[in-house]
Amino acid sequence: MSISPENNRTTHSRFLKLTHALSFRAKLLLSLMLVVVTVTSLTLYLAERNLRQNHQQALDTQFQNQVRAYLAVQETRSGTINERCRSISQSVRLRAALEERDVDDLYRNALTELQGILDSSDGAIDYDPASVRASFFRFLDRDGAILSPGNQPAGFTDQPELQQALVPLGQILRQSVDQSVGFIALSRGNHPSVLREVVLTKIRDWDGRTLGALALGFRVAQIQQPSGEGTIKNGIWLNHELYIEGINAPDRHLLVTRFSAAMAAQPAGHFLVDLAGGPYLLFYKALDPATQFAPAYQVCLYPLAASLHEERMLRWKIIAFGFSILIVGFIASLFLVRQLSKPVDRIVAGSVENLTRRKRAEQSLVEKNRELEKALADLKATQQQVIQQERLSAIGQMAAGIAHDFNNTLMPILGFSDLLLKNDAMLGNKVEARKCLEMVRTSAEDAASVVRRLREFYRPIDSDQEFPIVDLAKIVQQAVSLTEPKWRQQAQANGVTITVKTNFGAMPIVAGEESALREVLTNLVFNAVDAMPEGGSITLDTAIEENQAVVRVRDSGTGMTEAVRQRCLEPFFSTKGERGTGLGLSMVYGIIERHRGKLEIESAVGQGTTFIIRLPLAEEMPLAQLAGAVSANAKSKSSLDVLIVDDEERIRDVLGTYLRCDGHRVASAASGREALEKFRRCPFDLVVVDRVMPEMSGEQTARFIKHLNPNVPIIMLTGFGALIEVTGSEPQAVDIVLNKPITMETLRNTIQKLLHAA
Repeated sequence: MSISPENNRTTHSRFLKLTHALSFRAKLLLSLMLVVVTVTSLTLYLAERNLRQNHQQALDTQFQNQVRAYLAVQETRSGTINERCRSISQSVRLRAALEERDVDDLYRNALTELQGILDSSDGAIDYDPASVRASFFRFLDRDGAILSPGNQPAGFTDQPELQQALVPLGQILRQSVDQSVGFIALSRGNHPSVLREVVLTKIRDWDGRTLGALALGFRVAQIQQPSGEGTIKNGIWLNHELYIEGINAPDRHLLVTRFSAAMAAQPAGHFLVDLAGGPYLLFYKALDPATQFAPAYQVCLYPLAASLHEERMLRWKIIAFGFSILIVGFIASLFLVRQLSKPVDRIVAGSVENLTRRKRAEQSLVEKNRELEKALADLKATQQQVIQQERLSAIGQMAAGIAHDFNNTLMPILGFSDLLLKNDAMLGNKVEARKCLEMVRTSAEDAASVVRRLREFYRPIDSDQEFPIVDLAKIVQQAVSLTEPKWRQQAQANGVTITVKTNFGAMPIVAGEESALREVLTNLVFNAVDAMPEGGSITLDTAIEENQAVVRVRDSGTGMTEAVRQRCLEPFFSTKGERGTGLGLSMVYGIIERHRGKLEIESAVGQGTTFIIRLPLAEEMPLAQLAGAVSANAKSKSSLDVLIVDDEERIRDVLGTYLRCDGHRVASAASGREALEKFRRCPFDLVVVDRVMPEMSGEQTARFIKHLNPNVPIIMLTGFGALIEVTGSEPQAVDIVLNKPITMETLRNTIQKLLHAA
């Protein structure tokens, strides 16, 4: 039995129809399930976070209530105790006995004065918060020495440790103004130590001189309240010991260890601890930080067994609820897939008919070719628009590279400025302060150099450019200092350690632009830091090899594959994703080529990367640099009357300070109109004017001034100096144009040239 070709085509068409329909359904079902899983996971995460926040907030509120209750009781007791102690310290009999050093009479009179407050028995600790019964009392002379009661009953007379525990009161007496309150620990033989609250009150004579002091010891009130999970325990932390009842020895040792570590980190807070009775949450807070006694902390232990059980139950309920949402979402997804796939099935059925129309489409192909020729003409018309869009995209990427360079230069400026503003000690150290200011000035010059290099996009590079002589080792040291905020502070903030080492095998001298070479090394160090997410080391070596200056920048980072190494110098190629612009290494390569040098790269995956820079050694200093060095050292000896015109107050202040330092007399104007008024009233020897100002521009102001006095020299400051050279729109009324930012040396040399020309 033979199968006709027509039947084969029909069977194949049906198979294709079924395959396309199933593929669409599977993709649609997978997408809907992914949406359901995402929504369910987000819901579970938010519910879990809300549960933890509510649980923590409830515990914090309960702790604050406990501390407020304890502090309220303490304040009530302390107020009563302090007033009683002040009243007793004013007793005439006690003053007289203390002044005459009659210790027996002093303690006998004190028993009368303390009647109703002294409890000489050393029984169990009284937990009544309102109890103000004193356990003992002692007197100190004016030198802080403890006066022994002898045979007089003064509470705890059978405890020799009391005398030793009260020895620090002498120094506290000398530091205290009137009254001090604190805690001391008393040993009780083989029993655990107990705490006593001590109130030290000065006793003065009628002339206000200190005769001595009265020390009263009171039992420490502890509060233990029941909660839904058990008893909340209160205690005191003093001198690395925890005084709290109901805790066995292993748990006490664990609490002491954990509390010591937590207290060293922050003076108040809480942490979770597992004890024999289950998990507890321990809160702690300092009591009276201004006390002269040893610092004490309020400690509260909250049992968490019931809370954790309730939290687990709620978590399981949330999981069950999320699972239910997941099942319902899957069922709804199946229903939606079935409904949405029906139009697709009809489209697939229609595609079978399209197969029969292929021949007619092939016949019309010739006609389509004619239409394509017409479309080609339209494509050429739109090609210019596409090129323009590509140029705009390239400008955007170049702008990102410029932002990258500016961020690199601004980081040392901000870092060292913060150090000087927030560290008064560093301002006092002139060497360190000058070093920081030199780094700030170097970074500012680098930023100005980045702006100057923008002109290379619209003005050809001078191939015969003559570079000054620079010390390559000094540039290496400056690059290490400028990048320190990233490889030290920022890396340490991310939890990694990066070390930078320098090895000056030679001190080569080359001809080059100092800021450009410094930017090359800065970019290489930053790339090395990015290549070491887990930390490592960076080494910068200098050497002289075959009459060439050589700088090697070596890191222990992840390294590069051979394919990446071959393309890493291409513009806009980057392996950092959105964090990179792909212009860093291409810019480095361009600067090295402009300095007639070579850049070599050695790298392997897992073995780090080494960049080798080779530059020709300098033979002699150019005459232009020698002339510039001589003129830079020569200051203007003529005292001039100078008018500064700028709408920015900060620029007027800087320029005025420059000129006053050289002995000139300075007047300033915030606008062109104000400048003309001052120029009419008083003649000036020199005018410094800004180009861009509101109402009247710098060019208009210069023309009016030249009209009044054609012989006065005019210096124009602008941020568009390079653009003026390209457009040919240099103002005719000014003698010289200077680019912002301007240094003191540049302004001084310009004035010298104008005076020499005059």
